[in-house]
Amino acid sequence: MRLTSPATQYLSIVVAVLATVAVLLLWNRVRGPRVVRYSARFGLLLGGYAATAVAVLVSVNIAYGGLIVSVDDLFANLNPPMNYNHGGYLRHHRPGGSAPGAPGATHTATPAASPAATPPPKPSTLPE
Repeated sequence: MRLTSPATQYLSIVVAVLATVAVLLLWNRVRGPRVVRYSARFGLLLGGYAATAVAVLVSVNIAYGGLIVSVDDLFANLNPPMNYNHGGYLRHHRPGGSAPGAPGATHTATPAASPAATPPPKPSTLPE
């Protein structure tokens, strides 16, 4: 289903209007104990607000040129998980065509300095 089609926009507007009319018509028809009446009225209001929000969001999506075109775009995974099983070298592409540490790579990695190899800080020369 395309989210930028006029049919989707009209359908969402009609559902929002019907949900609002349902709130108005069913508000005083809810029967039962006080908790049931309040819960049912809260559900009616929540449904009406949700339908109206969907209608507005679909209209804004169409007005801004289709930021989200289909339902697949809506639920797409924009941040796929990292591949941590990289076989000992990184699989990121570089302009030279090789990854650092890859077989045949011209880049060499330098080991990080260990904390024991760093010299101790110099004493402060500030007057006491």
